[in-house]
This record gives sequence, C-alpha cells and structure tokens, in this order.
Amino acid sequence: MNADPIPAPPPLRSAVACESGAVSFREQWRNLKLAHCAVPNYGNSRQFWGNKKKVHTVYTKGNGKHDAVTQARLAAMDIPDGSRVLDIGAGPGTYAIPLAARGCSVTVIEPSPVMRELLGARIKKEKIKNIVVIPKRWEDMQAGELGEPFDVVIASFSLTMMDIGEALERMHSCCRGTVHLFWFLTPPAWVKVNKDLWQHLHGGIFPGEPTAEWLWQVLYEMGIYANLTAEEGFPPSRYANVKEAVDEYRERLNCTTQAHEEIVRNYFQTVLRQDGDSFLLGNGTRVAHIWWSTAKPD
Repeated sequence: MNADPIPAPPPLRSAVACESGAVSFREQWRNLKLAHCAVPNYGNSRQFWGNKKKVHTVYTKGNGKHDAVTQARLAAMDIPDGSRVLDIGAGPGTYAIPLAARGCSVTVIEPSPVMRELLGARIKKEKIKNIVVIPKRWEDMQAGELGEPFDVVIASFSLTMMDIGEALERMHSCCRGTVHLFWFLTPPAWVKVNKDLWQHLHGGIFPGEPTAEWLWQVLYEMGIYANLTAEEGFPPSRYANVKEAVDEYRERLNCTTQAHEEIVRNYFQTVLRQDGDSFLLGNGTRVAHIWWSTAKPD
C-alpha cells in the first residue's frame, strides 16, 4: 500500500505587497543590507564566518555557558524525537547535535568552513550518525535538493540574507510542520560599537542590523501570522580587562594601524563598566523566538 502524499503548505501572498503603499518591510530589510555594501572596509558575513581567528574569538567565547539557554529553546520548540529537521546556519551544532542524539534525522545547511570544522569535530566526538551537512548558503540551494518536506525548520541567528522574503518563502515551502526563527529583538553590543566607531576608523556610517519586529512584519506581509516570544537572550559581554575587549574588536572592526587600535582602546576605556574583577559591555541583548505552523487550517 502506498503512503499518503505529503501535503504541501498553503500558498503565500506576495511578500512585497504592502496595502498602504508604503515601502514593505521586505524591501526595508533589503535596503539596510544594501547599505552594508556601501560601508568602507566592512566586508560581508561570508568573509567573517570564513575567518577562523574571528570566529573562534567572537562566536566560541563562553559558548559552553549557554547550555541552559539551548535546552530552554529546544524545550520551547517541542520537537518530537525522530523528526526530520532542517537546521539553516547550524554553526557548531547547537541544536543539530542534541536533536540527532534524540533520533532526529537532521540536515544542516552551513556555509562557513570554520563552523563545519567545529560541527564535524562534535559529530566525531559524540559518534553522531544521522546528520547530513550541506556546505552551502541557504540562498544558493536549488529547488529539489532537499527532498521531501521537513517536520521542522530552524534558522537561529543565521538570517543574514539580503532578500529575507524569498528566504522565508523557501523555508515555509519545504516544511510540513513548524518553522522556528531566533533573531535579535534589541541590537547586540557589537552593533552599537560598530555604529560608534566605524566612521572614525574607515569612514562611512554603519547602518545597523534589522531586528525581530522587522522579521515579524515581513511574515505578516506574506500572510503568515507568526507567534513571537521575547527572551533575555545574551548577557552583557564580559572581559577580564580592557585589552581583551580591544583584542576582540580589533578583529571585528578591521583595524590595520596603531591609530585605529588607539581609537578602539580609548573607546573601551570609556564605555566598559567594572563589575568586580571584570568589565561589562552593554546591557545584554533580548532575542525573539518567532514560529508558525505551515499546516493548512482546518
């Protein structure tokens, strides 16, 4: 007896349409990403995540302290054991590894060679068998490459696409269950640092990053009425001393001269707050968990 065909998710209305005639949030997102291209010496996310030193300095710093947050997010997603999961921008396997350990079949889309190296080391160490890794950007995936629809699609802090509407449409269309997004509800500390310093280092004004309310509005324009839960997210960045902060942001800010480094040092000597034996940057970042079901309503 043949299995019943997997139902397709309901069609979406155009993500560009905007009833008031104002610029859609999809287009606003794209314009902000285009503004990044005009910032001198800024580069792009592909260059950043391909740089082993930057990734290890920034991403993996204190990563072991976030286990409780990861478990809370996994609980909130409530993914049944054995599900077929797509993890877009999976990084070192934050969700992919524990889900695979629970019997889920996980497909990872991860363009960064540095992240794939970290993920591969974890897969080997924990003897995980049911993870398939595709070394591509989500934007470069072709129709039909992923096979049948997934039970769950996850994109956690990987929403760097210029055309966010197209990216979301494709997530929706390849899912027969729920889509889960995690993104910044308030700007992270590095955005403020970039805004404060970039023009003094390289010229040009850093335009910032779109936040989760933009993402929710793009979905609304598409006819997806998603759920949104606010979370505490990331605590203030903590440094042992000013030098540690300068060393991290020397990489982030593409400092190439002694004068650049002096600007960064003077900045951190001013903005860091002492907390016992260490120093704090910013007030922490709230994040949003946005999710929806692709199933047709009854």
